[in-house]
Amino acid sequence: MTRLTRRPGALLTALALLTVAGRAEAQSTRPEPYFSPRGGGAEATARLIDAAQQTIDVAMYSVTTTSASPIFVALERAVQRGVRVRFILNQATSANKSRATALTNIGVHVYGVSRTLHEKFAVIDARTSRRRLVNGSANWSTGAEQKYSENTVVFGNHYHLVHQFQEEFNRLMAVARPLSPAAAEVMQPVVLSPPSPFVRRYETALFSSLNHGNGTSIIADKIIEVMRSAERSVLIDVAHFNCVSIAKALVDLRRAKPHLRIEVLSDLGSFSDTKSRVRDLERAGIEVRYKVYSLVWLHPRSQLMHHKTMIVDERHVVAGSYNWSETAESSNYENVVVIDGGVSRNRACAAAYVAEHDKLWNLGRDIFPRFRAAMLAQPGSPNFKPIIPVHFDTPYFDGIMTLTRNEFAPVRAVAFSAGILERAPDGSTIYHNSVTYLDRVAGGPHRGPAPAGRFLDAGNATSNTPGLTGSVPGQ
Repeated sequence: MTRLTRRPGALLTALALLTVAGRAEAQSTRPEPYFSPRGGGAEATARLIDAAQQTIDVAMYSVTTTSASPIFVALERAVQRGVRVRFILNQATSANKSRATALTNIGVHVYGVSRTLHEKFAVIDARTSRRRLVNGSANWSTGAEQKYSENTVVFGNHYHLVHQFQEEFNRLMAVARPLSPAAAEVMQPVVLSPPSPFVRRYETALFSSLNHGNGTSIIADKIIEVMRSAERSVLIDVAHFNCVSIAKALVDLRRAKPHLRIEVLSDLGSFSDTKSRVRDLERAGIEVRYKVYSLVWLHPRSQLMHHKTMIVDERHVVAGSYNWSETAESSNYENVVVIDGGVSRNRACAAAYVAEHDKLWNLGRDIFPRFRAAMLAQPGSPNFKPIIPVHFDTPYFDGIMTLTRNEFAPVRAVAFSAGILERAPDGSTIYHNSVTYLDRVAGGPHRGPAPAGRFLDAGNATSNTPGLTGSVPGQ
């Protein structure tokens, strides 16, 4: 009898808790993804900062600190109206020292950590019903917003995610050094009540900080787990793919499930990277394409494919700051968020990631045959152009193409035969990767003014042609 009287009470308590948790969960808004270049992510982030009323906690790899940045200007406004802004910045005492100073000058509390801080997130008003989380691959930089392929995701009242990221910020703050006046006085952790255990989570975050010192690989393990669940497709957009375990799992998946649609998109920088595992994938028959914006890679002229995403069966999305590398797993501060797009609130987000992959997967492939013909044409041919572009951020040629190794290698070889590499009198090698054009006839850099016209006929390649970007000045 005693058991019977206790059990109904316990059930009623559990139902009451479930009802309360369900109401809190019902307030959650749909994740809102933004895709660069010029996809509105910076403006959306600035709007959230402008709406902040109490606290903003930021962990960021890189940030632009000029009036040209809507985020930086919004941070200044936030401080002026009394919002407490804490900012943990990567290399705050070295490479980003001037940015740390700029943030300090507008009243932000700035901190540094000893490890590489590669995360890009902000938790806003965590203790209120207005709580928001911003996360993704995009740094708060002008390059990330205007030149690169990036993603920024805004999560609304997703209390469980806000709780996870606030705990991560607390872990970072526990090992951080205050670098600005009064920063040491506001280092206390923000402690939030644990999320209800009675509500199923359709989004969850993982952090590499939990690997440090114990030899685990929780993010790679989760990526492999989600990948192995695939029944129809695995779509991957990752800037750096150096993780042996993930590469092996993907090759094994190809062999075990040959019917799967597997597509891997990486950045141009991976093409010649000896540490990259993309060649393992290519040898296994997995199609790998590269976002090609130059004949040779040079960071100041790059238009990076900077995503770090995987979409499985057009439903499960894994995205965040985490490149697929051993360093990201064991040494850096990184994160991923796993989103189940099978529930109504997440379907639009998952569909947007699929659309972004499909767009990038087919970038410029309509113009590639004409580009290849012009690049490979020999003197005397109607298609021959004596001046060829090295970097594609000019009016002469501004096409970005997504190409396989077999497609890109022959046109890239033209740059080397045209003098991108030169032997100096002392026997050393001069690499002319900073030049914009090569002279195929002279066999070296084009030293004169920019070529007239366009590399392809104007009717065949304009900035309005599908698959082409507008010109972006080199930096």
